[in-house]
Amino acid sequence: MIVKVRPEAAAPARAGVRSFGALESASAGLGILQRLERAGVVKAVHSLAGPSRGFEPEVIRRGRTMTAAALETSFAAERQDPSKGGSMLVELSQQSEDELARLRLQLVDDPYVEYASLVPIRYLMLPAKKRPRAGIAATPPATNTLWNLDKILWRQARGRNGFVDADGVSIAVLDSGIDEFHPDLQPVMSSNTMGYPDVPSSSSKDVIGHGTHVAGIIGAAMNNGVGINGVCRCQLHGWKIFDDEPDYDGESYVYWVDPVMYYRALRACIREGIQIVNLSIGGGGEPDQDEKALFAEMVEKGTVVVAAMGNERTIGSPVSYPAALPGVIAVGATDLADRVARFSNSGNHISVSAPGVGIWSTLPTYAGQTGFNVGTSPAGRRVPGSPHKREIDYDEWDGTSMAAPHVAGAAALYLARNPDASPEQVKDALERSADQVPGMRGRDHHPDFGFGRINLEALLAPPAGPSSARKRPARKVAAKKAPARKAAKAAAKKGAARKPA
Repeated sequence: MIVKVRPEAAAPARAGVRSFGALESASAGLGILQRLERAGVVKAVHSLAGPSRGFEPEVIRRGRTMTAAALETSFAAERQDPSKGGSMLVELSQQSEDELARLRLQLVDDPYVEYASLVPIRYLMLPAKKRPRAGIAATPPATNTLWNLDKILWRQARGRNGFVDADGVSIAVLDSGIDEFHPDLQPVMSSNTMGYPDVPSSSSKDVIGHGTHVAGIIGAAMNNGVGINGVCRCQLHGWKIFDDEPDYDGESYVYWVDPVMYYRALRACIREGIQIVNLSIGGGGEPDQDEKALFAEMVEKGTVVVAAMGNERTIGSPVSYPAALPGVIAVGATDLADRVARFSNSGNHISVSAPGVGIWSTLPTYAGQTGFNVGTSPAGRRVPGSPHKREIDYDEWDGTSMAAPHVAGAAALYLARNPDASPEQVKDALERSADQVPGMRGRDHHPDFGFGRINLEALLAPPAGPSSARKRPARKVAAKKAPARKAAKAAAKKGAARKPA
């Protein structure tokens, strides 16, 4: 549960660090949280502003005044702007819907509390466990045969007179982490935040591999004789927003976004002035007020936000967030024949589409897994069982997660050429320059493709300045017979069927 407290609560919060009674007597709602601490219902309380100087983790570890200590941390970290108040995440032991609703009402009745809301689940949809490759590592095809770059006219764009790469543009990947020592990523990494001292369940590794794969699509080092080429050369910043403890989703054990790490990463992107944020995550839960406010602030302050549409087409394309938030560039996935990918969500909020099937990119240089089968403990309890092992170094994955970073890289190239462009102007330029594919049937906008599949050459063609005038591109892609799967995968060592990422 997210609880945002008004600035007036700072004084009782400081008193509450020293004793339960001080906060309980000053604030009925926050006092309830402290009583629930003593009853063992509250498992942890985290400041979403991040630990500040002078914060004492041992206070929280003793479980003595978690609520007050988290509030004091929030106010200390946000002292330069006291109007923001303190936001904290409260982890509760399993409660019924009625119990949660009652607690929420008790909190919002407190004049010190601005709002309280449940945290929506955000997640990755990952490739299914693959058959072993008999000890042979997955090897990407030659860089001049990467179909995804050919499809978006990557070489033609880079060959234009006056081409400017995105060396000075910052792109943040908020994901499962990044293997910053991968030889294709080490030259382009600017920073990499892999965890926080008060989130002990997160390690310094990208065990899932998803974030490393996304990062490679955006900015893998070019023509270095290793692996693949990224869309652009940029300043990559990583924030890990997943812990390493899998959760049971009803079928298997998977990884979900850790809300503490997620909200702190969003705040850090705002604070550090990151120019583009890629979010290859999603979830159907309605955003809470903190999530809405953070995305609105990012866009207002000039950050281009790119997010994956989601991979639930077979169950009716439910709306997924943050892709559906205002100002976000929502990206769908296409295949080799410019058809909508079998998994890619449809929706009127889609902006553009990009390649998202059989996309080769980087993976961590160490072993890991995308989840676990269900196992049983000696006591008969359900526990994580055998892992869904992933490849190391490189592999091809499917998903709108893979489509979104193509658009993030394209946005960076546009900003390199048009450094004063606003997020709205970048979004408009991507849409205006996109190719109309056959499945759009002549429509300007289609819920499967948005305004079309991105075209880098058209995006970066003169005139360079952003335009507010909506116009359709002259280029339309003729329908072609889909390539045979055997031919399309000739350069790839095939595994089992993949679940989109």
